[in-house]
This record gives sequence, C-alpha cells and structure tokens, in this order.
Amino acid sequence: SSGINAEWPLRPGETFHGDMYMGRAYFFPVMNEAQKNLEGYRLSEKMRIISRLANPEDRFEILEDATTECPYNFAVWLDLKGAINEPNLQKQTVQNALLPTVLKQREKEAQVSDIAKEKNATSQCFGADGMKSLLEQRGAVSCDTQIADFEIDFGKPSTIKEIKIHWIGWSMAVVYDVFALGEDGNYVLVRTHNDHRLVGWYNMWTYLDGWDMKTTKIKFELKKGAGREKHPYAIWRFIVMGVCHDFPGDVSKGKPVKENPGSSDPVTLVDGTNSTIWNGNSETSWFEINLKRICALDNIEFFWVDGAKPENVKVVYKVGSGQDAQKLGEDPFEKVPLSMDCGTTVRVEMFGGNAALKGVKACGISHTAKNILKMKVSNAYKDFYNVEMFLYTSINNMTYED
Repeated sequence: SSGINAEWPLRPGETFHGDMYMGRAYFFPVMNEAQKNLEGYRLSEKMRIISRLANPEDRFEILEDATTECPYNFAVWLDLKGAINEPNLQKQTVQNALLPTVLKQREKEAQVSDIAKEKNATSQCFGADGMKSLLEQRGAVSCDTQIADFEIDFGKPSTIKEIKIHWIGWSMAVVYDVFALGEDGNYVLVRTHNDHRLVGWYNMWTYLDGWDMKTTKIKFELKKGAGREKHPYAIWRFIVMGVCHDFPGDVSKGKPVKENPGSSDPVTLVDGTNSTIWNGNSETSWFEINLKRICALDNIEFFWVDGAKPENVKVVYKVGSGQDAQKLGEDPFEKVPLSMDCGTTVRVEMFGGNAALKGVKACGISHTAKNILKMKVSNAYKDFYNVEMFLYTSINNMTYED
C-alpha cells in the first residue's frame, strides 16, 4: 500500500466546490506525483497531524515546512489556509517561515535561461502570430522581403548573455543590426552581423554575445538575406539567454516609522515629498521603518537638508525576528546599496552632527505573504493547471494581511 487514501485530499465532510474542478479527476495526477516521494509525503502527513496539537504560532510554521517536504500533499495546503487565518498568529512568524521561499525564488530567477520564450513580439513581415509560435518553440517563421524587422518585449529590465538563431537552409540574414532598448527608453545599436559567429554549413546557427546594459526590448533590422527571393529569411529557433529583473520601487512610502526620543515627526521621512523635514535633534539619532512585507532591498536613498548630514551612517535590516545584517554608508551618504538582500525592517543609525532629512526611500521588490505562497504553488504545480488554480483561489481567499 502506498499509504495514500484513495479519497485524498478529501476528509470526512469535505467537498469540492466550483465548476473548474470537474470532479476529482484533476487531483489523481497530483496524488501520483506525491507517491513518487513517498517518504516525503508520509513525513508531511505526520507534520500535518502534529500541527493540530500545536499552538497557533507553531502550527503555521509546521504546515509551511510540510508543503516543502511534499508540496503535492494537497491536504496540507487546505490546513495551511486555516493556520494563516489564525488571529493570534504573529507577523514575524509568517515572515520567518516564508523567507526561504523568497530566497529560493531569487536564486532561481538569477539563473540564465531563455528569456524570450513566450514573450510578446511584433513583426510586419513575420507576423505577430508567427513570432508567438517561434518564441514558444512551436513552429518556424519565414519572410518574403529583403528589408524586415522584428521586436521582442521582455517586459522587465533584462541582462542579455547570448542570442542564438537557428536558420532554415540558406535563408539566413547576412546583413543586419541589433538594437537594445535601455531603461532610459532609448534604442541603442548593440550588435551587427560583423559580431556574430556562425556554426554549421546548412541550417546554420548564428551566435551573438550579450551586452552589459539592462534591456527591456530588442529589435532586429534585417537588411540582406541569403535565401531565395521568395524566402530570404526563415527561422526555426530564436533563443535569448539571459536574466530578467524586477523593477525596484519605493517600498517604504507610507510605512510605519519609529524614531529616537526628541526627534521630530518621523512620518515626514516616508511621505514621498521633499517639502517636509525630519530632524534627529541628537548627536546619535535613528529611525526604523517597518516595511510590513519581505522586501528584496536594492538600496536606501537619503535626501539630506543642505549642510545637515551626519558624520557616519549605518543601515541595519532583518527579516522578522531573524538576525541583523548591516551596511555602513560612505560619504556623502546619498545612497547605501544593499545588493537585493531581504528585510522586513530597516533601521538607520546616524552618528555625529545634527542629521536633518527631507526624506528617505527604501528601493526594492516587495513580496506579500500570499504572493510568496503562490510562488511555491507555481513552482510545484506548473504541470497541474486546474489544481494550481484551485490553490490560487484558496490563497486569494485567505484573510491574512501583511
């Protein structure tokens, strides 16, 4: 016996709701996936049962760990919804438990992959549908004009490592330019046909090295093809190896702030304007921003009143009740880089002088608890669409707020 109940994931008195599930059939492949790691499934079941005897603080952590041991144990996800909705659950407990998922996802996103796959593309010659099929690797495209172009939108600032093009027959571009759209919104010429490497003698591959500038779109302008007059260009595969990056934003605006006694109203630090001023009123002053969510922090930016910056600045940050990390600023203390380290609180300590600020901005990527859980579901259930949608709905219905 596998140890998995044939009625799983239902328990006595439970039923499925909603037309999307079409009965229980969608869940059997997930049950089969769970059986491939029987030891992990059994451990997650033990953890699920033990969690019912634990206090609210421990219950959520136990169940979150159980989804790691066996993400295909659907019953654990059902219990997790009840655990996170527990009113006595501390925010720090949730943050501590979810941090490993964020770190794992960031590590995954930092890996080089085909970032053009399934992205939006336009081309008058190849056609939008043709480009969609090409980038999804479902089919080839061809063009019947010598002058042609196509554009690919990555949707995010991206680091391009390499471009690979697999041509069909002799129908390849021999004269062309490659342009990249930077974060400033301007296209820049980054490569030409003179930069490529060719591999093969028929159905050749073209290889182009990447570049340093973060790129949101690329555009190919094809000027001369080697193919026959009817099809000067024909492409079987088009691959862009790289890494997509999220847009860092102000994750501190409007967040709660604590400050050293005797200083002025700290709300002015994060009100998003430079028309108000915060004064530390001390040789050693500090303030602490509660970001309320796990944030991958790019930098902390300071807007000092003229002549009122301190002699030293230290930024201290952590997730939940975890260990402090710190970074010392460098004069003129306009920006302290944090290399996308994670934090839920940021404390700024200033020494020497009488610090006065027009404002401060913590720039980074904010992750809600619900979105972190969806990350975990997406990574496990990408091949089980209907179950994935079921769990997304369950997470959306959680009453928990960061």
